[in-house]
Amino acid sequence: MDETDKNPEEAVARELLEETGYSFTSYEYLGRISPNPSTNTNVLHMFLAKGGQKVALQKLDENEEIEVVLLSMDELKQLLREHKIIQSMHVSCIMYALERLNELKY
Repeated sequence: MDETDKNPEEAVARELLEETGYSFTSYEYLGRISPNPSTNTNVLHMFLAKGGQKVALQKLDENEEIEVVLLSMDELKQLLREHKIIQSMHVSCIMYALERLNELKY
């Protein structure tokens, strides 16, 4: 979050627009997680963004290299099954989103 962000939802909307060029019609809060609370103080606020549309070009910082890849739900789940998404906070957020969308079977 930047100092100018009023709350996590405003921050995620701004970051998604800057880093992907997509704007979304809704953001559903999924909770927060920490990579390792015994050694780190940062947290990740997780959101399920819906209704995305490409509205702008990416506005990346000098040190950012981000490629937007659009996947079907089945393709995303296959990447998880194959352990091809390895950043643990990303995997956690995706799993919470899939659960909210009733896309997980227990």
